[in-house]
Amino acid sequence: MRENMYKILDILAREIGNPMSINEIKNNIHQIYGSADYKNIYMAIHEMEKTELIRIQSIGRSSIAVLSFENPLLIDMLAEMELRRKTLFLENKQDFQMLLIELSTFLKEFYFIKSISIVNPQRNAKLNRIELLILLKNSKRKGDVDGEIAAVRSIMNALYKKYNIRIDHILINGKTFLELLISDEINVAREMLSNKIVLSNPQTFWIEIMAALKEGMNIKFEEETNPAKISEQDMVYNLARLGYKEIGTKITNGTPISIEYIITSILLKDKSIRRIEAIPIILGKNESHVNYTLLVFLATKFHVLKRLYQILEILDAIKPAEALTHAIEELRNTTVHNVKTRQKEIELNLKDVEKKMRLYDVIE
Repeated sequence: MRENMYKILDILAREIGNPMSINEIKNNIHQIYGSADYKNIYMAIHEMEKTELIRIQSIGRSSIAVLSFENPLLIDMLAEMELRRKTLFLENKQDFQMLLIELSTFLKEFYFIKSISIVNPQRNAKLNRIELLILLKNSKRKGDVDGEIAAVRSIMNALYKKYNIRIDHILINGKTFLELLISDEINVAREMLSNKIVLSNPQTFWIEIMAALKEGMNIKFEEETNPAKISEQDMVYNLARLGYKEIGTKITNGTPISIEYIITSILLKDKSIRRIEAIPIILGKNESHVNYTLLVFLATKFHVLKRLYQILEILDAIKPAEALTHAIEELRNTTVHNVKTRQKEIELNLKDVEKKMRLYDVIE
């Protein structure tokens, strides 16, 4: 019974914001763990209802189970679930065991780190890669935070050289993280949580989620988006939404997708200079909306960082902004020019980009 309970908690924790029937829970357990018996799952769910770890709601003929964050014991149970998932993942993975032990040892002394999660662990391990979500405490002492961020990046580079395991990571503060979780747009943060293991401070992580839900925030975890497969309809819709309407193109309703995903998709798919030139325009028009941390992460993950770097340098020469300049400085301190890429550099002319930015009223 207890083993089924943790499996149920795991499935429901992956699907925050997506109500699931008992049959859907059983199917998901079968998919992830290899087997599931409906009767045993049904009994475990109703036992968990009695202990108020979950609530069961009736919608039509279906019984929907959701986590009951009103029960203070749930946080501890979720933390134990994360530990179980971590143990299961690391079985027979000696290199990953040693890497994560060193990572935890190095980072435990960092004041501003709130929690560390490993994202899509099984899939990424097959690619000899780990993907980390590092949540930071909110702080007004920007200089101190920047110092820790730089130190974290140095540690990641050292661990990569030692273990030859690629490490992609995002460092993001708690406030920005919650804003992304409740956003109407498809974005990286919401998708990272559908399949993750919290490596450090799992209780702190789940307390953050609990507090947000209790404040009425509509948090929803989602499956990962492949930017190479964003449809042309969604691309045209989002470009228009972000301030770039292509002449002669019919705009129909689409799915709101974050600017970071849209830019990555263009860099991956489009050979047209016209579409490439849309990037500095939408960046210039959405200065307060773009998150360069997420953008650089996606560009690194999908091997288009060199192309992004070219565009950012051109934009900075035409319309500099503090966040943009800061992102470029950070990239210059990395091995950006040696980043592996499957694509050639972009042939963009600064004067042509500047002319088009005037056409779209980005600059005077």
